[in-house]
Amino acid sequence: MKLLMVLILAAFSTNIFSQKTTYSKYEERMIQYANNGWLFATVYDSLEIAQKSLDSCWKFIDQYPNSFAKSNVLTYMLESTVILTDDMDKINPLIDSVLTYDKLASTRLRMGEILIERNLDLQRGRDYVVDAFPKLTVKNHKFRAFLLMARSDISLGKYTSAQNNYEKAIELKPGRVLVLYEYLSFLKMSEFHQRAQEVTSLIEELEDKAAESFFEKSTNSSNINKNINDISVFDLDSSVVALDKYNGKTIVLNRFNFYCPACIKEFPILRKMITEFPEVEFIFIYSGISIKELKEIYLARKQFSFLKEQTVLFVSKNYYDKIYGYSVPHTLVIDKKGKIRYDYVGYNDDLENLLRMNLSKLSKE
Repeated sequence: MKLLMVLILAAFSTNIFSQKTTYSKYEERMIQYANNGWLFATVYDSLEIAQKSLDSCWKFIDQYPNSFAKSNVLTYMLESTVILTDDMDKINPLIDSVLTYDKLASTRLRMGEILIERNLDLQRGRDYVVDAFPKLTVKNHKFRAFLLMARSDISLGKYTSAQNNYEKAIELKPGRVLVLYEYLSFLKMSEFHQRAQEVTSLIEELEDKAAESFFEKSTNSSNINKNINDISVFDLDSSVVALDKYNGKTIVLNRFNFYCPACIKEFPILRKMITEFPEVEFIFIYSGISIKELKEIYLARKQFSFLKEQTVLFVSKNYYDKIYGYSVPHTLVIDKKGKIRYDYVGYNDDLENLLRMNLSKLSKE
């Protein structure tokens, strides 16, 4: 009898431990689904996807109450809930639950970020950020903390504190032009004219350097002069497509994903080039989660409907084996023989003029 009780206890303990430290395949799929839904909903504020993600999270919690992933799933629930509602009676219990299971300072920082960025509770959000700050060790986390404190300070009318926090953020990462523009708007609003002039000069200097670097890298990349003719990817039916089928055409190949704000920002430039250079083959290679995700979620959205009229393919291991670089957006300009002539990584406002210059030159060859 005693042995039986020990075996029962051991089995029970093993079951609990396994739920806390390992994932079953079904559990892992549920986590991935919730994560993907949360990412999409967060980027696009999609109410439909947010609700589906939230429903899957509740199902997960019911089925795996002791899961090792519980803190992550609670976070997904919170992220989805704040998209669906601003009712603090629903939001506060989730924040409390997340912080109960996850004591990391970066998690407390994220709770503050949610409350501040969504204008739910500025003072409480700022308190979370201030409380987390002494324990933050990652430079980017400290940078975000200073920005969040500055933004909440503005709304709370603490302008001197806001300026101090902006200055500290810029001291940590002086090359962030978008943050400098944000700070410049604050300085102009607050009539800090001298500092506004200094920041304006800094922005101009950084933008000139960025444009110069962007152009230099485009012709010095290790991808330059590589040939794409031996690369194969997938079409939206999962069939293999050899890129040599486009031989004889100048090609602009843009690798992207929909979770990348810079990729989305680049689309209007590419659409303009499509209109200006109808003889050029524009190929969009998706490097997201799955072909199903691409077809069922993204191409159905109005803002991406232009892709239905373009060549859209899915990335392959063979592509990554041949082409250096995992960052997106990644745009290659390829001549009629399949040779890579220009390589642009990341977004830059000068991309439009550079592509126009590149394509005009290649069209004459």
